[in-house]
Amino acid sequence: MLESKKENYCGCNVTMYRIGDHLWISNVMTNEQHLVNQFDYNKMMWVQTTYTTDEIEELFNISSHVLK
Repeated sequence: MLESKKENYCGCNVTMYRIGDHLWISNVMTNEQHLVNQFDYNKMMWVQTTYTTDEIEELFNISSHVLK
């Protein structure tokens, strides 16, 4: 079972799922994107961005089946 946490993003509660030590990804939101919290080892800080499912598959090599 994946570890999860709730996060407030632009006034909406989003459930984030832990994919690895440095990566948390939400289910698809109403804007057809996923909220992503990723640790940037160059800057040594957490970065929050949004990506489409296709972008996540390409950038992080994660199957879209995991994101549903």
